[in-house]
Amino acid sequence: MYRLGINDLLQRFSDGTLTCEAYTRRVIQRAQDLKVFNYFVSMNTDRMLKDAQEADARYRNKTNRPLEGIPIAMKDNIDIEGEPTEAGTPGLAGLKPKHTAEVARRLFDAGAIHAGRANMHELAFGISSRNDHKGPCHNFHNFDYTCGGSSGGSGGAVSADIVPAALGTDTGGSIRIPSSYCGVFGLRPTSGRWPADYGVKMSHVRDSVGPLVRSAVDIAILDGVMTGEEPHEELKPGQIRIGVPRPSFWEGLDAEVEEYAERFLVRLKEKGFGIVEVPEVPGSRELLEKYVQATVYKEMIPRLEGYLSYHGHDVTAQSVIDKIASPDVKGYFQYALKNPPTEEEYKKAMATREEARKNLRPFFEDHHLDCILVPANKIPPPTLRTFEDRNSELLGLITQNDDFGNICNNPSLVIPGGFARRSGVPFGMQIEGYTGSDRRVIAVAVAIEKALNL
Repeated sequence: MYRLGINDLLQRFSDGTLTCEAYTRRVIQRAQDLKVFNYFVSMNTDRMLKDAQEADARYRNKTNRPLEGIPIAMKDNIDIEGEPTEAGTPGLAGLKPKHTAEVARRLFDAGAIHAGRANMHELAFGISSRNDHKGPCHNFHNFDYTCGGSSGGSGGAVSADIVPAALGTDTGGSIRIPSSYCGVFGLRPTSGRWPADYGVKMSHVRDSVGPLVRSAVDIAILDGVMTGEEPHEELKPGQIRIGVPRPSFWEGLDAEVEEYAERFLVRLKEKGFGIVEVPEVPGSRELLEKYVQATVYKEMIPRLEGYLSYHGHDVTAQSVIDKIASPDVKGYFQYALKNPPTEEEYKKAMATREEARKNLRPFFEDHHLDCILVPANKIPPPTLRTFEDRNSELLGLITQNDDFGNICNNPSLVIPGGFARRSGVPFGMQIEGYTGSDRRVIAVAVAIEKALNL
């Protein structure tokens, strides 16, 4: 049962070589054995086993659904009826939503088993998953290092082979950073492709919810279940043209990341992929240098207020902020309260965003690109301790190659890359398309995975 993905499990459940109950018991035991890594904040094991037994009955009766019996962990900011959505922060402790978020409901309706709530960076504002309320998530490859964030528990649980899949959310890399730093696959879909109102979120402009899994094939399976669309037809390496935009995205790389990334390009060329050097992506530098935070700081407080009001929670946004345990997160929220962007600043940021979005598809079409390829992060994972003194610096550095996708609403998919030699922790590569090109981006990832045997 070691390191089985969704596709593998569905085949075994279907042919009877593995029962859902046996696998679920293994998930529960492994979560307990690896509790010290702190990937979960809760897990209802009785319900999981009951659901697994019902899944086995469906397989016997030939009424199994597309994800029957697949355990999927849920980040702690995703709403599920009957249990608190705490987003890793004391001010939301015990507060239960009105209903299950649509993104989770679709998975459960397809037969997935809710495999527990995953730990995260407090209120999803951070990239280390150092949570002073719930405790930090530790990297499975090296305990002293970060899993990335904010979906650190989701990435860690998949990396540690506790669950085959988890949901995360992404405002500025929060799916892709832990995917990169945990050595798994992760998709930030075009916003709205997967149901957008998932729970406690910061920005309708930037946020998306998506999967962290063990293979690109598994991403294709989940995307098909979520959208009802058939996966893109299989692509051969010779059919794929990948752009390498060195300006901005390939500048200032850590030497080890650069060495691996260049070697990755060579391997793709050797397998027959079309690799082309392209100029700077239009508007990317201006967006990242001047307007990267405007939408977040404009929206984060109103979004929290709206969430609390909608679910009838008898607490204020101010009271939630007052109780934030992690100093970095508290500082960001207090800054947003005191220094919200002006309407002029926000409009200028949105206008710059729209200009970049308008130019992006022609850029892909003019260069005949299926996607662009960049290092997912410019540095390998730091230690958790490093964030104590360098949090703001690392936040800006680690998100540099992720923010553009959020601002422009591009599908971005991280695939496993290399390992830092001294620490043994992973880092990844990122495939990115233009808004709405998710199926093509996923198909490219499937082709790369197959060609390079990732």
